[in-house]
Amino acid sequence: MTKTSLSSVIGTRVPPDTKARFAALAVRHELSESGLLAKMVNEVLKTNSAGARDSTADGAASDRITLRLRNGDRRLAAERARAREMKTGSYLAMLVHNHVRRSAALPPKELDQLKVTCAELAALGRQLRMFGMPNTLTMSLASELSEVIALARREVEVAREATAAVVRQNVISWETDGELSHA
Repeated sequence: MTKTSLSSVIGTRVPPDTKARFAALAVRHELSESGLLAKMVNEVLKTNSAGARDSTADGAASDRITLRLRNGDRRLAAERARAREMKTGSYLAMLVHNHVRRSAALPPKELDQLKVTCAELAALGRQLRMFGMPNTLTMSLASELSEVIALARREVEVAREATAAVVRQNVISWETDGELSHA
């Protein structure tokens, strides 16, 4: 027996412009009109069933929540998300994650930039270690140059360690507190 023979039909009449907009929405989600309607019905039933409970109360329902933002907040959130090359929903989920978990997880792109900076600092430190001094320098000038290079190496290593610690902390925060959905 096929799956369709076990299903029933729900139908409704709508104005032609509503049907056209619904068809366009289905295409955007790469679904048939019937598939989109079925998903919508299932979602409404899931979130409004008699046994549904708020996920913040006991974790029994899904972790989705609907928010009503104040005037202008959505635009501002979208601008901040766009600046971080994130979707607005992912950006807001990250803000909630950071607030409720008291963590300081960074947006993925910013975390990736820190990882690159850490690698660049490590490479600079290696280059400074291998830096050769010209044979023509006087002993006092060579000693002074050597001290400056040693100081620069120490500063580069401190910056690299600090950057690596931020990266590690953010990775640990996301891994132990649950992965952020990048939908």
